[in-house]
Formats: sequence, structure tokens, C-alpha cells
Amino acid sequence: MTHFSRKAHTVLVILAGIGLAGCAIRAGDPPAHRVSVEGRTFLISQLTAGTWTATATGAAGDVTGSASRRTALLQAIEQRSGCKVTDSDYSREGKQLDAQVDCASRLKN
Repeated sequence: MTHFSRKAHTVLVILAGIGLAGCAIRAGDPPAHRVSVEGRTFLISQLTAGTWTATATGAAGDVTGSASRRTALLQAIEQRSGCKVTDSDYSREGKQLDAQVDCASRLKN
């Protein structure tokens, strides 16, 4: 390899590495905040002004379960958003709870 070829090859390898690192960061995902309710920790994210999501921490990742778990998820969203949950449903095959919130009537906690 000539001196120029090695430099070009090195630059290409570096650029490819930077490109792959950029792919590892999911630019479309909103920042998640840890919220604990009743000893359970959830990751809460805001998708739009009126839509929030909750996911579980840990390896399991499944948020479906008992009524008390759903209540804890909704409380975590209300705690983080400061708004009242008006509707919710599971998505991503039970790995996420999506909630619509009403921020016009802020919670008074």
C-alpha cells in the first residue's frame, strides 16, 4: 500500500466507525426519566404534548400484568408529566404503556 492509500484507508475506517456509532443512538427516541412508584421503577418518556409512555426497567421489559401494576404505571406517568391520564393502552407487544394526558387540568399534588 502506498502512503496515500494507507491514509485514505485509515480515514475511511474512522468514518465508518463514526457512522456505526451514530446508528447505535436512536435519534427518534425521546429521553426517558426514571420514576419509582410503590417500589417499582419505570422509564417515562414524553412523545407529544399529550402522549406519554411508560416502560419497565430490567431485563423482562414487560409492563402488562396485574391491575396494581397498571395503576403504578399510570401514577408514574402522572407524576412525571404533572397531568391527568385520560386514556391508555399497551403497545409494542406489552412492553410499553401509552397514555393520553390532559394538562389543562394539572394535577394538584
